[in-house]
Amino acid sequence: MNKSFKKIIYTTVAVVMALSAVSCSKNTIEKSDNAVTTTTASKEETVTAAPEEEPTGGETQAKKTKKKKKVIKENYNHLTGLYDVSDDGKGKRPCAVMVNNIEAALPQYGIYDADILFEIVAEGGITRLMAVYGDESDIPNVCSVRSARYYYMLFAQSFDAVYLHWGSDPIICRPMFDELSIDHIDGMYNTDIYDRDYDRMNYMDMEHTGYLNGSAVMDEISALGMRQDIKDGYEDIFSFYDEFTRPAGDDCDKATVNFSQWYFSDFTYSDKTKTYKKLHNGNKHMDQVKNKQLEFTNLLILEVPDIKVANEDSKIVKFDMDGGSGYLLTGGKIKRINWSKDGDFGKLTLTDESGNDLMLNVGKTYIGVTKQGTLSY
Repeated sequence: MNKSFKKIIYTTVAVVMALSAVSCSKNTIEKSDNAVTTTTASKEETVTAAPEEEPTGGETQAKKTKKKKKVIKENYNHLTGLYDVSDDGKGKRPCAVMVNNIEAALPQYGIYDADILFEIVAEGGITRLMAVYGDESDIPNVCSVRSARYYYMLFAQSFDAVYLHWGSDPIICRPMFDELSIDHIDGMYNTDIYDRDYDRMNYMDMEHTGYLNGSAVMDEISALGMRQDIKDGYEDIFSFYDEFTRPAGDDCDKATVNFSQWYFSDFTYSDKTKTYKKLHNGNKHMDQVKNKQLEFTNLLILEVPDIKVANEDSKIVKFDMDGGSGYLLTGGKIKRINWSKDGDFGKLTLTDESGNDLMLNVGKTYIGVTKQGTLSY
């Protein structure tokens, strides 16, 4: 992080946030009919993945019908390992959208389609989400969009993403936008791609109704003169297996991330879909438009040494983003990993304990950032 802003952050009064444990149950994974038998738990096994269920649609006042995209094999999505990027989106930067996750704003929409979904604790023990989309030309409408936090903004830079948000904290984020010249579009000042979902205003407070018109994002980025082509070297953040693989590690078909005493996320592995189904505070975490429960092929739990309050008045939190240890959950298995981020615009680097590039299974990924030493299984 820029030294001037480290000084801003670390000279404020720090109070340790209470983050509870992430727990993984050591349940036995049922073997699917098409699984290749393995003789020891320490060896990786390769299976054939069941086809992902085709999403179903839905409508809100904010949602518009979009044309189906043409997909060709060369249109590789470097966030998922799938070949599903449109011709228009090929080679373009990802987009990262800040999403409200407070109970009063649920259910959100547009988040089921995210290629990567971040979840990190924010002020007051609540969490926020950051939905990352690999195809700039095929972003869904997203609601409810919320204000920026500096650590989300810097994680977005790990993927060279354009950062989309509605508002920002004035203590850390706002000056950092100018100092670091980060490409971002703020709904506080932009009415071309942001609006209110007036249907939701009938039963929600206005602050939970801001939505992003996803189909207009690509043209707006161009109109604002922002760079659209992805930087060299940012096309290969993740490494993927050629076939669905259960990595060496302990069985783990259930996990809970306790971000605070009020907010936690549960995950249950399905051997049928080869995905982890997400719950939010004990309830299925649903996408309102898709009417589907969030699910992920890979779960990455990134540990940080501590999470503290950066400002007593706002309760905005801070933590060291240089890297640390963590865990990968995929295929019903769990293994230790290491992660690092070199500077404000540095890529997210993931390795196994031996220092080799971390391999993921093809599909969507959840990234939870939490306090060090909070996982047991």
